[in-house]
Amino acid sequence: MDYIKYITDGIESICKNHKRRSAGCESVKTAQAEMSEAMKDCVDEMRTQQFEVHPHAFIGSIPLYAFLSLAACALFLSGVYSGELWPYIVSLAVTVTAMVIIVVEYILFRPFTDRLYPKRTGQNLYMIRRAKNTPKRRIILCGHSDAAWEMPLLKHFPLVLILTCIISGLLFWIINFLFCNLALANFLSAKTLHVFAGIEIVDSILYAPLLFFVDWRTVVDGANDNLTGCYLAMSLLKEMADNDMRYDDTEVCCLITDAEECGLRGALAFAEENVEELLSLNTIVIAPDTIHSVKELRIFSRGINYTESNSEEVCNLLYFSSIKNGLDLPMAEFYPGANDSEAFSAIGVKAAAICGVAFTPQDYYHNVNDTYTNLNPECIRLVRNILKDAVEMFAKAGKVF
Repeated sequence: MDYIKYITDGIESICKNHKRRSAGCESVKTAQAEMSEAMKDCVDEMRTQQFEVHPHAFIGSIPLYAFLSLAACALFLSGVYSGELWPYIVSLAVTVTAMVIIVVEYILFRPFTDRLYPKRTGQNLYMIRRAKNTPKRRIILCGHSDAAWEMPLLKHFPLVLILTCIISGLLFWIINFLFCNLALANFLSAKTLHVFAGIEIVDSILYAPLLFFVDWRTVVDGANDNLTGCYLAMSLLKEMADNDMRYDDTEVCCLITDAEECGLRGALAFAEENVEELLSLNTIVIAPDTIHSVKELRIFSRGINYTESNSEEVCNLLYFSSIKNGLDLPMAEFYPGANDSEAFSAIGVKAAAICGVAFTPQDYYHNVNDTYTNLNPECIRLVRNILKDAVEMFAKAGKVF
């Protein structure tokens, strides 16, 4: 069987028949239903997990931060031109609130603003192909079936302008915090206050585009990000079933998560609910994500902002498997994104990711060009071989390298 065609055909079907797969929506569940129907004869156990999710929380924190910062700027200007102190106090409080949101959500990468947003019910799909004998180890291949809302800045502006927006927004913390405190201490003349007001206006113009960071009306198809990861995992289990193959004492599993695009909420929910099961065996997790560019293939040894470490052993497994397939894959550099492997690393399960997307904005990343007509079968084939060999090496060696 041509398993690359199996992958691309499956992705095409999901993209055509299950539109607008934002986290927790019905189309994610119907897409998973199609996946489970395709896999029903390939696995021994299949189960779903429901969890509470607030899809707008994580991504929505960026425009929320921009709005709060603009409000803080307006309050500072009100203080300058009214001569009253209370606008500085409120401006300072709003700035601190915005700072806390960004630090917790994006730097520490922890849920924080979820309860401010509407609730949905997310769903994960977990499929298990059992070992011949009592299992001693387990490998989980993890992809996510939800897709991102479009991010117009990534589509229409070069990296330098995006970085200007972000850096200007972060710089506002320092500027407004300092200016408000100086104004409250009455250390500044009226002339200096007007100069500071001008600085804040210029800075606010630079970060104001973050208000439009997300287009809530448009959900991309998510063919690369991350139906490639889902169908890569499914195709390996299907090949095992087609050849009536099982490992002696290694379970091979496929996890299809929901709500990855809003802060890994689905993977976090699965990891937390199943932590005892995951730690009861020698379990590893590999998350293939956005498999598109051979040139950009990387092994992800660290999580978002380097605040979470993935497993060195699983990274080595992927590395040796890539060498076996003629590639010398590097470890990913610092990057602002995240993937489901981090949710498992956070609870002590060995995990890592392999991704094939540039850190600079691409025409298929979180925008409407991420469709089945923009897949790269060659990259999919290479990563499939790497994953297949990684599974076999782990199962036969009985350890992670």
